[in-house]
Amino acid sequence: MTGSGMSYDPRPPKDRTASGADASEKGRRYRDPVGGSFNGGGGLMGRITGRAEADRAKARRYEPYHYESNGTQLRWTVLLLLLWTFVALWLAYADRVTASTLMDLKEQGYVSAPPTILSPNTMREFGEREGITCVDKDDRFIATPECVQLFAVQARYESDKSRGSYLFIALVALLMVTAFAFGSVSHRASRNILATNNREQRFSPEKSVMWFFIPVMNLVKPWQVFKEMFRGSDPESSIDEQSSWKTKGSVPAIVHIWALIWIVVFAFNPITVGRIWNAVRKNMDDVILAHQRLVIADILLAVLGISAILVIVELHKRQEARHSKVGDILVTPPPPVDPLEEALKEGIRRKELETKQARSKRSRPDNKSKKKF
Repeated sequence: MTGSGMSYDPRPPKDRTASGADASEKGRRYRDPVGGSFNGGGGLMGRITGRAEADRAKARRYEPYHYESNGTQLRWTVLLLLLWTFVALWLAYADRVTASTLMDLKEQGYVSAPPTILSPNTMREFGEREGITCVDKDDRFIATPECVQLFAVQARYESDKSRGSYLFIALVALLMVTAFAFGSVSHRASRNILATNNREQRFSPEKSVMWFFIPVMNLVKPWQVFKEMFRGSDPESSIDEQSSWKTKGSVPAIVHIWALIWIVVFAFNPITVGRIWNAVRKNMDDVILAHQRLVIADILLAVLGISAILVIVELHKRQEARHSKVGDILVTPPPPVDPLEEALKEGIRRKELETKQARSKRSRPDNKSKKKF
């Protein structure tokens, strides 16, 4: 506690060393906040679970720091976003091929989309919709020319759909990796705001990443976070008035465009197309329309990737230019709030309030008696 000359230790209670105690005491386990090692074992599990690295990051959070360039993280993030864009465009092409296949089948006279899974039941239902009987009561295939053609149509459609499914899985996997890299760039860029001679930052580096993962709020907060980072990174804003960046710092149009695309993609993407926009597909026309909308959704994902690249590249250029202008500045983060100290303060405040109310109640009868007398 600050009041008693003690400083708050951000480590878990079981890993803290009591004041005046010998850290090398036999049987006692403690964690080095920088090295992340244990005296007494357990370091292996800490490394496997990532706990050791998390504790080191928590300890470093309150250490003084200088400006840190985003150059390396930026290159990896741009590479991942380019790969994301490429896969999204490839997926758009695959969905376009599937839509063309369905339109070709419609011109041939088919009234429904073929099944994506080959089985006696699915082929029987497909044949019934097309007015062709290809499977008998014993689930045996009837090798008529019409039935052979029906199976060829199913194989063609299944091949097109499978290609799109594999690409979508690859896109989801890329999303997870890219989100981590993008969050790393955002976190460091947010830390650099104070390191470029600014103060009164609204969004902390942790919150600059956190807001991307909170439903509903992630439609607006990331836009506000990046507006703040661009204003604080503007090399043209004053370096003498440390708070002027909040009103005089400029935000380029690409930030607003990226935020708008971000919202559109949330509402219109390959998942919402299948579950909301085209949830009901009764005939061939409905299925064709769904795949045509998938093409648009895939292209929007690619546009989002390109706009994200432009945003982080421009932000990095601004921060590098402002850093070269203001020089190297040491930032000392504010000390953490000790939850125990805050709880004690709140308890004392409530006790004082209760005591004051009790005294007020006891003094009321005396006041009334004095007035009567």
